[in-house]
Amino acid sequence: MKEKAEVVIVGGGIVGCSIAYNLAIRGVDVVLFERSYLASGATGRCGGGIRQQWSTEENIRLAMESVKIFEGLEEELDYHIEYYQGGYLVLAHTEDEVKQFKKNVSLQRKLGLNVRFLEADEINDIVPHLDVEAIGAIGATWCPTDGHANPFKTTIAYARAAEKHGAHIYKFTEVKGIKVEKGEIKEVITDKGKTKTKIVVNAAGAYSREIAKMVGVELPNKPYRHEILATEPLKHVLDPMVISFHDNVYFRQTEHGEV
Repeated sequence: MKEKAEVVIVGGGIVGCSIAYNLAIRGVDVVLFERSYLASGATGRCGGGIRQQWSTEENIRLAMESVKIFEGLEEELDYHIEYYQGGYLVLAHTEDEVKQFKKNVSLQRKLGLNVRFLEADEINDIVPHLDVEAIGAIGATWCPTDGHANPFKTTIAYARAAEKHGAHIYKFTEVKGIKVEKGEIKEVITDKGKTKTKIVVNAAGAYSREIAKMVGVELPNKPYRHEILATEPLKHVLDPMVISFHDNVYFRQTEHGEV
């Protein structure tokens, strides 16, 4: 195990691995610790959606910049991450949602995003197989440049590229403590050894509270359990990610056919 690093990252999900890569390509000496396998937490249990349809200017701008990165990411990382710009269809089920979504679209268009509001009878133009009446949708927003990627492959791509640029990634290595003296971080203690550092990036997801407590910080976050499922491969019928905040559900189809 590396005895010293400029930066130690705790957590091997998409956030931790992308930070490791972006630091490594800038010449920073980086070590990343992951208690299990890469993408073993929330990253590996998400739908991999990449959307720009947000309600605040900050999130919209950040998401638009992220899409620019994703559009060239496979070439940059030299790895197939199954990135697909099939669009994002966000369903509205109530008049309050319609009002809010139209407000969101107005802001998004003002910032340069290609997005529009759809009436109920226009939804099947985007997803012909969707039973609009049965699901109670009365409208939707549609952005064709939204999309999705494989969260496992994207994480692995970042990790491989980070290592190529000098980062050290230690899987199945659990952080047990962080030594602090006079308000400064001195080293990270794991179940396999210690690494001296002055900077720790907490990218531990659901375990971020535990990591923060090691340096005396109380994070006000709380993990919640959600469910996700995948079907067997099916005939391709779905291009966009479809999401309903009202019903708390989303679905998409992978390039291999799973929904």
